Amino acid sequence: MKSIAYSRFLSHDVLMNYYKAILQYDGTDRIGFQWQEGMPTIQGDLNLSLQQILRGKVTTRSASRTDKGVHAFGQVVKISAEDSSPLDPARLNAALPTHIRCLALSPCAGDFIPSVDQTSKEYRYLFTNRPGVSGQDQRYIAQTPYPLSIDHIQACVDMLKGRNNFQNFWSIGGISNTTIRDILECDLTLINPHELFKDSLFTAGPVTSCWQFRIVGKGFLKHMVRHLVGALWMVGNGRLTVEDFSQYLHGELKEQRPWKKADPRGLYLLKVSYE
Repeated sequence: MKSIAYSRFLSHDVLMNYYKAILQYDGTDRIGFQWQEGMPTIQGDLNLSLQQILRGKVTTRSASRTDKGVHAFGQVVKISAEDSSPLDPARLNAALPTHIRCLALSPCAGDFIPSVDQTSKEYRYLFTNRPGVSGQDQRYIAQTPYPLSIDHIQACVDMLKGRNNFQNFWSIGGISNTTIRDILECDLTLINPHELFKDSLFTAGPVTSCWQFRIVGKGFLKHMVRHLVGALWMVGNGRLTVEDFSQYLHGELKEQRPWKKADPRGLYLLKVSYE
């Protein structure tokens, strides 16, 4: 379907208006993005806010269904609305709760599908193994209690770039035709979270340095990033070797995995690309 002026389309005899929104949100107190009846979700909050400022039918569709406790710097959402009154970030932000912020909003084509049309997603996972992390930092930075060999973790991170079968690094039960994924970029760096959080709704506490695992891919499996981080932590504390990690990545499907998914609070959907 081709776009026309103001991205308005005739759908089921109703003239619809379509927008692409970029949202930032704190997922700490929500069970995920996707709406669930009677449960606190980001999509539920967004839909309620839109219904307060727009008349008629309003629906939303996201690029990623982030899980419980996961945050976003740049979630992409398509808004479909009957109401043709002007919609911009300021108007939407005035209605949104404080844990959600609209960074940008523009008209889009009616056939735009955020999850299908994307070419890559970037996730970041923040963690520290320092003791005594404040409650504010625990909200946004995951904590592992073990000493970590960063050199061993780095050796495993270096294996991830390229095409690999992540059959051992996801939660079985997710919907996927294949467990093979292309990782475009992947690195581990020491950062100051205050710099990352600058001009965002996230506020760091006393911690001035933490580790950041950054991964960019064309697609991700359910809980894939958190499984990778959980396995990397086990390599870092010596309970798995670098060779063990390589076998999980390059070998056959294993019946058991010794790691647990990493805490969702350290995970951020940084951005979604459409280039």
